[in-house]
Amino acid sequence: MADIARRDIVVPDTWRAFFEATHIPAAVRVGNQLRLTGHTGDREDGTFSDDPEEQMRQTFRNIAITLAEAGASWSDVVEITSYRVRLRAQAEATLLIAAEFLTSPYPAWTDVGISELFEPDALVEISCVAVLRGSGS
Repeated sequence: MADIARRDIVVPDTWRAFFEATHIPAAVRVGNQLRLTGHTGDREDGTFSDDPEEQMRQTFRNIAITLAEAGASWSDVVEITSYRVRLRAQAEATLLIAAEFLTSPYPAWTDVGISELFEPDALVEISCVAVLRGSGS
């Protein structure tokens, strides 16, 4: 039972500076679950594209980095929660971009429209839950 309560953090190199400043990890592994902190579409240099579609695509890429750091991939994701500025304006593009990363069986997904995010230039933030295979838990 003690192993169930054990939590391990995941901090890829791309997340390290943010973690050192805030102590917020990119993800937390608990048993066979990996719970990702909300990721945004910032590029490696910390800037955001003005193009909402490119921000969405970069958000998915950034999540893929964290998943890989934990030995997982998008195919292990069972739940997604996204927060988006101008939700309806990018609905179709969001589904097209998601199809570049997600395959059947698709995860459960809650998509929430919001007025702003913590990062002023961010238009999307996505958190998710993955179930890790072969984790021994």
